Amino acid sequence: MDISAGSDYAVRALLCLSDAYLADPTTLMASVDIAAEQQIPVKFLEAILSELKHAGLVDSKRGAHGGYHLGKHPREISVADVLRIIDGPLAAVKGENPESVKYQGSAAHLQEVWIAARVAIRDILEEVSLYQIATNKLPARITKTLDKPGAWKRR
Repeated sequence: MDISAGSDYAVRALLCLSDAYLADPTTLMASVDIAAEQQIPVKFLEAILSELKHAGLVDSKRGAHGGYHLGKHPREISVADVLRIIDGPLAAVKGENPESVKYQGSAAHLQEVWIAARVAIRDILEEVSLYQIATNKLPARITKTLDKPGAWKRR
């Protein structure tokens, strides 16, 4: 699975906003402050925040004392929600949904593997909320996978 820069930046920006929200739900953060904290290019971040606003995950207020804040509680926003907004479906085969692709001959059952992979990705990314990441309360099922042999090695 390839996580785009846009998705990575979006989750990181929302985690900044989650911290602010958990301290005080009315807190506004300027895009330049989010960008500085997370080392995200400001123009790129502003485009991402615009997409997240359009999707209802963030709200904004203009003016000298304006900025951004979460549109809902961080418990209600999963990592999967963010990735879908920024990059579309979690798993695609050549830009198509796995259930749409057809294979023949020895590859006839490959579609089933792609669908199973999508289920595995969903199982993790739909379960983890911004709140769980921001408060370091990841589900035990998720943290257990980090102890599997090779989990921290690229293959």
